[in-house]
Amino acid sequence: MAKSKANIGVVGYGIIGKRVADAIASQPDMRLVGIADIISDVRLRIAKERNYPIYCSLPDFEPKMRAAGFEVVGFLDDMLKEIEIVIDCTPSGVPAQNFPLYDKYNVKTIVQGGEKHSLTERSFSTFGNYYTHLGVKKTRVVSCNTTALTRIISTLAHEYGVSDVFVALARRAGDPARTNRGPINAITPVLGVSHHGPDLVTIMPQLDDRIHSLAIAGSWTLSHVHMVKVTLESSPSKDEVVSLYKKTPRILIEPGKHGLFDSAQLVEYFRDLGRPRYDRPEVFIWEETMSLDSRGNLYMIYDVHMESIPIPENVDAVRSMLEMESDAMKCVEMTDKAMKIQNGSYSGTLYGSAPPKERSLASTEHE
Repeated sequence: MAKSKANIGVVGYGIIGKRVADAIASQPDMRLVGIADIISDVRLRIAKERNYPIYCSLPDFEPKMRAAGFEVVGFLDDMLKEIEIVIDCTPSGVPAQNFPLYDKYNVKTIVQGGEKHSLTERSFSTFGNYYTHLGVKKTRVVSCNTTALTRIISTLAHEYGVSDVFVALARRAGDPARTNRGPINAITPVLGVSHHGPDLVTIMPQLDDRIHSLAIAGSWTLSHVHMVKVTLESSPSKDEVVSLYKKTPRILIEPGKHGLFDSAQLVEYFRDLGRPRYDRPEVFIWEETMSLDSRGNLYMIYDVHMESIPIPENVDAVRSMLEMESDAMKCVEMTDKAMKIQNGSYSGTLYGSAPPKERSLASTEHE
């Protein structure tokens, strides 16, 4: 008899939550039991249009939701009774308030990268530590920037070994819909080390004291851009690194001279492709920016669509935590196929799963 679908609930139907809900609903082995929120404006019309059951997170908000024309099928407690795992996409600080309720109903829990690692004492990113999350009860899917870093760096570590990383991030001032956060008429530096390097260490602890990150925020809203320098333990050619990334899922690499010469052109291209919300969960590397020097340093610039990049990782986290798939790459392929973002090859292995050679970063099992 075929295994029944896993029952999933999403709390918070904002920028990340609405995308997570769509991704879960698309998976052949998952059932979206519903979404829970307290909003009663046009955002909830999307859930209604998609026929997602709507739950009210706090009883005081139910009358307003019903008055706005939304059928409320129950409260958060009711949804939690029906699910195996909850994906909390509420604003930073709210998930901690929800934890006692999640614990009461003994549901596994995923929170987002806006929360601190200490909240769950675990952080997840598929390419970095899928296998350490098999069967765990709580985790945090890391932020958009850390998701991109994990894919880029763990792929190199798995294939070539990595001894040192420097990343400079140019961050958008705010998401496109958040007009209260940007654009800004300034460049705002993060004073001190940005959180992105330490955050990557929560996924790849072997990089402790081997990664440094700096960040600025500027007057744009479309995406983030990373400029990285990675010191490799072996000496591949540029063509070999390009080939590696071309066969790696969720990473795109192409010359900008083909017409994708800036972030605005990337948005336009994926809009023309018909991607929902012009989402691009893949990291995009500008091929011309990639170079290697004689000291084993690899340099490149890539673009990160902050609204969509961690969405497939949320789906993967469900499969790992519920032990629905023990092979990370098979999980990635299933997620990507359902989300219609397939690229690269799904025949290889990911970091942390029997690397092909003995290397200081690529072969050590995670704690």
